[in-house]
Amino acid sequence: MTASKKIQAAIMLASWIRKMFEEGAKLKAIHGDKNVFDFSIGNPNIEPPQEFREILRELANDTCEGQHCYMSNAGYEDTRNTVAAYLSSQHKKEFSRDDIVMTVGAGGALNIILKTILDPGDEVIIPAPCFMEYRFYVDNHQGVPKFVPGRPDFSIDLEAIESAITERTKAILINSPNNPTGKVYSKEELDALAAVLTCYSEKKGEPIHLVSDEPYKKIVVDGS
Repeated sequence: MTASKKIQAAIMLASWIRKMFEEGAKLKAIHGDKNVFDFSIGNPNIEPPQEFREILRELANDTCEGQHCYMSNAGYEDTRNTVAAYLSSQHKKEFSRDDIVMTVGAGGALNIILKTILDPGDEVIIPAPCFMEYRFYVDNHQGVPKFVPGRPDFSIDLEAIESAITERTKAILINSPNNPTGKVYSKEELDALAAVLTCYSEKKGEPIHLVSDEPYKKIVVDGS
């Protein structure tokens, strides 16, 4: 099977990360795991706790009927209730299960969001540097990614963001802690960004959505 020219070009754009990962594996085999630092793919270097494995075993041995059946599109209600309660406690804002949609991973969630909000040609502003796959997620749904470089310390350049907003801007996609820089956006930065989006949303007469990708939310160290 021959891939389309579009997919071939996408593979060329993304493949260098995989090449770095594969080269790292070769170097580890030669020099040992502890002597090679691999900053390509975001694989954790700490094993999950024993409790995680025990719960997996419990779930695998659960004899409750119907576990192989379809669920509602948004996910199991008890799961969504639990997630809503957790978010309510974390953010001091009330969430209900109706605010929650369960997805297969963060990539799946981002694709669903973009499919929901984008019309062909709509633009998504993305502060750079960023996770390389964002380009493809936006393109999957006929959107246009617009990369806006951050400041020298990798903080958000609000003036540049404002300059990038057009009538076709539908969303801004942020990632904090950031991949690949590790930058954690401050509350002041996020408040200022929210104010910009509110202002331009009112001018447009429709919302510019803020999409926040947070897989590293709990992986933060002092001084980030």
